[in-house]
Amino acid sequence: MLIQSLQRLSSDSSWLPHLKDALICLDEHKDTPAPARFDFPGGYLLLQEGITTGVDEGDYEAHRCYLDVQVLLEGTETMVWSDISNLQLSDPYDPEKDKAMYVGEGCAVTLQSGTCYVCWPEDGHKACRNTGQPTYYRKAVIKLLL
Repeated sequence: MLIQSLQRLSSDSSWLPHLKDALICLDEHKDTPAPARFDFPGGYLLLQEGITTGVDEGDYEAHRCYLDVQVLLEGTETMVWSDISNLQLSDPYDPEKDKAMYVGEGCAVTLQSGTCYVCWPEDGHKACRNTGQPTYYRKAVIKLLL
C-alpha cells in the first residue's frame, strides 16, 4: 500500500501501469456528479460519494486483476488496511467482480481531501470508514489493469 498526495502521485505517473491515462481521465471528469464511470486505455474510473461507516463494519476486499488507486476529492475518510496474509478469507475470489473478501485486524489511517492510496493485490482494504462520527466523502476509484 502506498499513501501519497495526489499532487505528488501526478508528478511522476510513469511508475504505475496506465496511470498517466487515468490521471488525464480524472482531470477531465472530476467535477462530474457521482456515481459515474469512465473508461480509459488500461482501466476505468469510478466517481463515488456518500457517508462513511464505522471501521469495524464490513470486510476487507482485495483484487487480483486491477490495482486500486483511491483518490479522496472531498471530505475525510478512514481506510483500514492489512496484508491479506494476516487476514482470513470470508468470501472466495470472484473473477467477474475481481474481488475476494477477508476478515481480521488492520491498521486505520484517516485521510484528508487531496490524498490518495494505491492498493496492490496483497493489500486488504476497507474504504470509506470513520472512527467516530460519519463524514461525507467524494472520491475517485481508479482501476489500473495489471
